[in-house]
Amino acid sequence: MIRVGVLGGGASGMAAAVVASRNGAEVTILERLDRVGKKLLATGNGRCNYTNDIIDMSRYYSSNRDLLEECLSNITSKSTIGFFRELGVEPFFDETGKVFPYSLQASSVLEVLREEYLRYGAKEICGQRILAIKPIGGAYMVQTDLDTFEFDRVIVAMGGKSNEKLGSDGSGFELMAGLGYELSEIYPALVKLKSDFIHLRSLKGLKVNASVSLYADENLVANDLGEVLFADYGISGPPIMQLSGIAVKKINEGKNVRVSLDFFSDISSNDLFEILSDRFINLKHKSLKDSLVGLINKRMILPLLKEAGIDDFFQKPTKMNRRQIYAIIKELKSLRINVTGFHSWADAQVTAGGVLLTEINPQTMEACHHKNLFVTGEILDVYGDCGGFNLHWAWNTGIKAGHHSSIIR
Repeated sequence: MIRVGVLGGGASGMAAAVVASRNGAEVTILERLDRVGKKLLATGNGRCNYTNDIIDMSRYYSSNRDLLEECLSNITSKSTIGFFRELGVEPFFDETGKVFPYSLQASSVLEVLREEYLRYGAKEICGQRILAIKPIGGAYMVQTDLDTFEFDRVIVAMGGKSNEKLGSDGSGFELMAGLGYELSEIYPALVKLKSDFIHLRSLKGLKVNASVSLYADENLVANDLGEVLFADYGISGPPIMQLSGIAVKKINEGKNVRVSLDFFSDISSNDLFEILSDRFINLKHKSLKDSLVGLINKRMILPLLKEAGIDDFFQKPTKMNRRQIYAIIKELKSLRINVTGFHSWADAQVTAGGVLLTEINPQTMEACHHKNLFVTGEILDVYGDCGGFNLHWAWNTGIKAGHHSSIIR
């Protein structure tokens, strides 16, 4: 019987354990925390957005796009949904393509995974920190802070460095580097961004829909659309989180980073001029600030007028000249918010960077320099957008490794 050691009891490791144990391997999961799957329970606000109905390259990031495409070429949402359906998880599709268990409970996903690999005889050993992976002949010795284990094949599924309290502390990167594998720079992604925007205090807690454009040294590098959340530290919300990995990378490169918010992305500046001009005439009995109520979120009005250089909020709107109206439009269409930093690893959802894809076989997830050593999930130089893409990557790299680590070759 092939002895397979799965290092890490997260999403990728558990998927690998299911497949390897089904194939008849003697599977042992080694987990640093007191139980497996802690990070999984927190995903999707406890509902576990476990994949997405539409999986494509545009939702993933890596320093090697060609190998990423090869990794994803035979990984579909249909296969992921089928894998979990076999375990008893019925899919629920929301209007954006996110896929959840129909129970809307992350605990359901964790429970069926554990039930399956335990049913086939896999073992969980928790509360042990992995210190070393040592090739010995044709096998591997794995040393923890409490014990030593010998396996025929090892799957490194130790996660990244994000959200350490839920399991991933970055130690997997050190172990892989110690074995001679090349890593790209790691940095937090899907993380909140800090800003020195002067109006943050008055806007704290406000959510507004906007088209978000990300600039580095005044060059447009990415954009997204959705609900932006203002906070005392800076900005968050789905589009900010999606763009944050790129923003962090550019900040680390020493570039000046900012975002531009367009609150009327479906209306041109000229059309918006006509709307405001008509509005100011029709509502001439009101003050300037009150004439904008119903068009702009009330809490945004004074900050936008201040940014436009207009200090008299109580003047009649008919006093606005063409230049002043276009100054308001400029802020409505391209409100500038400097990005001064980002939150720590503890607050990041995923890790960007990691073991280069050139260091593994993308079809099997086997490491290039060590036979029978496999690498999966977040420890690799791949991360995805919010929406189930990162779990999709974790499951499927784990499934590949679980299969190829447990067959006679």
